[in-house]
Amino acid sequence: MPYLKEDTLVYSCAYSPDATLFAVSLYDGRIKIYGTSTWSTIRTFHGHLKCINGIAYSPTGHQLLSGSDDKTVRLWDCESGSCVFVLEGHTDEVWTVAFSPSGKQFASAGKDKTVRIWDAQTGVNLSELTGHTDLIRSISYSPDGHVVVSVGEDRMIRFFDTQTAQPGEVWESRSGMKNIVAFLPGGLEIAVGLGDGELLLYNTTTGNPTRNWKAHGDTVTNISFSPNSQWIATCGYEGTVKVWSAVTGLVLSVFTGHSASVHQVVFSPNGLQLASCSSDKTIRLWDVSSLGTSMDVEGGSDPLISVLFSPDGRVLFCGSKSGTVRHLDAGFGDPYLSIVCGENPVEWLAISPDGLRIASIGTDNRVVTVWDIGTGQADFVLRGHTEKVKALAFSANGCWIATGSDDKTVRLWDARSRILDRVLEGHTSFVDYLVFSPDSHRVLLGSEDGTIQAWDLYSGRC
Repeated sequence: MPYLKEDTLVYSCAYSPDATLFAVSLYDGRIKIYGTSTWSTIRTFHGHLKCINGIAYSPTGHQLLSGSDDKTVRLWDCESGSCVFVLEGHTDEVWTVAFSPSGKQFASAGKDKTVRIWDAQTGVNLSELTGHTDLIRSISYSPDGHVVVSVGEDRMIRFFDTQTAQPGEVWESRSGMKNIVAFLPGGLEIAVGLGDGELLLYNTTTGNPTRNWKAHGDTVTNISFSPNSQWIATCGYEGTVKVWSAVTGLVLSVFTGHSASVHQVVFSPNGLQLASCSSDKTIRLWDVSSLGTSMDVEGGSDPLISVLFSPDGRVLFCGSKSGTVRHLDAGFGDPYLSIVCGENPVEWLAISPDGLRIASIGTDNRVVTVWDIGTGQADFVLRGHTEKVKALAFSANGCWIATGSDDKTVRLWDARSRILDRVLEGHTSFVDYLVFSPDSHRVLLGSEDGTIQAWDLYSGRC
C-alpha cells in the first residue's frame, strides 16, 4: 500500500465518516485534508500556533475538532475550511479530543489534569471535570454518549457522567502509566494501553479485567476497533502496527515500515484499510482485507525457532526454545494441544504423511521421539546416534523415518516396526539436511563436507 510523506512530524489522523476525506494533524500546527479517491491534498487548515496532538471528525463529518499544545481547542467547518470556534479554558497543552456519538457535545483533556465538556452548537464550556493528579493522555465516549472515560499518568481510570457532570467510578490500578483508552463498540468493555506495552480489557460493569496481553515491546500509543468489532488495531513507540482478534487476543498481522514512533492507527469506515501516522513524517496505509486468511504467531517470552505445516495445510506446528511444540489452526490461529518435547530447543520437526505423528529431538539431542498428535503423548523413541541429531524426515509413503547426525551418519528406520533398517555412511562431516524423493525411492543427504549424497532405498547403493 502507498504512504504519504509530510515535511514534519504527524501526530494524529482520522477518516471522515463517509471515508471520502482523511485528516492529519502536524507538529507545526497545520491540519491537512486528503481526498481518499486520489490521496492528494485538497485543503489545509491554519490557526493553531503549536503541535496538534489530537483530531476527531463529528459524526456527520461536517466538522473537525482539534486540540493543541497552544492550549486551545478548535472546531473547523470541513466544507469551507474556516474555524468555527477557538475554545480557550485549558491552562496547559491539550492532548486529546473526542466527539460524542450524538455530535451535540465534545470533550478535551490534557496536561492541566482536567476534562472539559463543550457544547458543539455554541462552543460553551458545559463542565470541567477534575480528579486526575497528573497529565491526562486519552479520553473516550461510551457508545450512548452518557459517559466519558479518561486515563493518564496518575495510573487512574476515571469515569464521568456527561449529563450531570458528576464524577463516576474511579478504578485504581497498580499497573503502569495508562496511555490510551477506548470503549469497545458494544460499550461492555474498555481497552486500555499501557506504558509497558500491555493491552488490558476491562468489564465496564464489574471493573474487572477480562483479558490482557503483551501487545508491544514499548508503550501502546493508540487503539482502534474494526467496524465489525472483530479486530483491535494497536500501534506503539517501537514503530509497529498490529491487528489482534478481539475474541482470542491472538495477533493476526504485524505491519512494519515506520522508522519511528507511531502515534495513531485508525480503521477506514469500511474496515478494509488501516491508516497510521508517525514521527517519521509519514502516513502509511495498510490493506487488511485479507486478515481472515492470514495470521502472525508470536512466541512472546518463548521464542519460536521452527515451523511446519500439516500435510493437509490445516494445522501449523511451531517449535519453541523451551522445548514445546505449539499446534495452531492455520486459518484462524486458534491453539490446539501443545506437546512438551523436553528441555532443549525444538529446532527440527517432521510430520508423518497421514498427519497423525510428529517427530522431534528431545532433551537428549541424540534421540528422536515420535509423538501422537492427538494425545500429545510419546509413541516411540529412536536411539542409536552417538552425536547430536540435526535432520529428520518421514518418507512420503509413510514407510521410513530418516535421521541425520553430527556422527556423520544417517539412520533409516522402519516406521511401522520402529526397528533400525540400515545406517547410511560415507559423509566425512556433519549431516545437516535430508529429504526423501516424492516417490520414496531415494533419500538425499546434505553434509558440511560440501557434498550431497543420493541413496537408492531399494538397492541400498549411494
